[in-house]
Amino acid sequence: MTVADQSDDIDAIIARTALKYDLLPYQSKPFAQSQPARLGAIARLFGLEAAPMETARVLELGCASGGNIIPHAMRYPNAKFVGVDLARTQVAAGRARIKALGLKNIEILCQSFTEIGDELGTFDYVICHGVYSWVPAPVQEAIFEITRARLSDVGVACVSYNVLPGWRMLQPLRDAFLLQIPDEVDSLARVAKARELLMFLKDSTPDKGPYGDMLRAWATRLVDLPDDYIAHEFLEETNSPSTVREFTSSAARYGLAYLGECELASMILDNYGEGTASSVRARTGNDFIESEQFIDLLSGRTFRQSLLIASGRGAQINRALEPSRVSAMHFLAPAGMRIEQDGKATVLTDAAGRTLRSESVAVKAGMERFLAGFPASVSLDECAEGQDEAGRAQICDAFYRMLAVGMIHIMSEAAPCATAVGKKPTALPLARADAKEGASFTTNARHETVGIDPAGRALLPALDGTNSHAALEAVLVAEGLAGRLTFNRDGKPVTGKAEIEAIAAEYLPKLLADMARAGLLVE
Repeated sequence: MTVADQSDDIDAIIARTALKYDLLPYQSKPFAQSQPARLGAIARLFGLEAAPMETARVLELGCASGGNIIPHAMRYPNAKFVGVDLARTQVAAGRARIKALGLKNIEILCQSFTEIGDELGTFDYVICHGVYSWVPAPVQEAIFEITRARLSDVGVACVSYNVLPGWRMLQPLRDAFLLQIPDEVDSLARVAKARELLMFLKDSTPDKGPYGDMLRAWATRLVDLPDDYIAHEFLEETNSPSTVREFTSSAARYGLAYLGECELASMILDNYGEGTASSVRARTGNDFIESEQFIDLLSGRTFRQSLLIASGRGAQINRALEPSRVSAMHFLAPAGMRIEQDGKATVLTDAAGRTLRSESVAVKAGMERFLAGFPASVSLDECAEGQDEAGRAQICDAFYRMLAVGMIHIMSEAAPCATAVGKKPTALPLARADAKEGASFTTNARHETVGIDPAGRALLPALDGTNSHAALEAVLVAEGLAGRLTFNRDGKPVTGKAEIEAIAAEYLPKLLADMARAGLLVE
């Protein structure tokens, strides 16, 4: 086969893939872990300079309809955002949303990565999520080439990919689908066939061992997974997982150095047990990449979100982490974190059961302030207000320990939002606009996806800071009387005005409190 023939084959694969994404687009949502404020925080944690978001330039390769970068463009009007995607349907949807929101600092280009040139300039953050493993090798090379060429002097890139050996556990499922389901244009029909096939295999397999367990487990999981995920994860023409060793070696050939992972806790060997950590260090000679490879062998993880920088900055990385490195960060608590007293000890527990235990009075006060700030981010200065240097150091150490085990997230910028409901509540402009358009989800101040139910779609547009609670109750009542919103009492719908008014008055405080907890309200 000639070079020209190979190029034609690659172009054909890209065209077929783009068509499938046009016909069954991915839901374009925010990826909280890849947001630049987190990438910048991790870079700074390792001793590197990172650009402030206020004036940053951000490039997303494979942006779909912009669900991951449009919220940032809303929040940072002086920053610049560029998205690139080949799926015309998604690009058109993204451009329409950008126009409706009146944004001037973002554009989405409809083109192949292989067509990107110097005209775009350089970027402080490059994001490529859910693309690398699903494109042919030459396009993977183009991703690295573009990333290195487009990174600024302080640039950080985030590239996600399916990783081996863990993803190999999913390969039998993909093999079964590809063996039995023709490669048709109708992706939805293929997904339906995949669901039916898996149920048949699950019910019919005689295997009582690992293979049968895999079929039964995935039959349960696929019920709750959306069609777009199944189509593009299991049915695409290309899905090439790689080891972290292979990925970082390929990146190095294009002048890119491996910085780490978006999930910092996954990189810390001591989280896998003291004995395991010592053994891995001995086996790898304390080589960082080889230690990461061993972590994949131990954990069976199937997916990575790796951070890359220009090779020239690799020598500046300082991996000797210490508490003082987090003193200038902003900290995010996950939902479900609670604080309790156990004798003299204060115990902070997250939803996964991980704990921080301390008998320090300063730490207790600091953690109470930290949780009181939810869902907004909180700084060390805010948590340590009124403390002496010793107390501040204890609180800083507590944040460092929570970060190291994955209990909290760090950001280089604040994520401000209301912690309580005001007299005239105000929702994020993006949430108001999304609700007005009838969207089923939006993005909160923490860059997370938040669902919008019918009551939210009715109420959010009115949360512009001018309406009292009484006026907001009237909005709900009007929607109920018009039949656009259903009110229930004891499981039965009600239609009378007095009953609807009574239910609206009861329901509004909970609805507003839920919106505040979800990070949709601003001060």
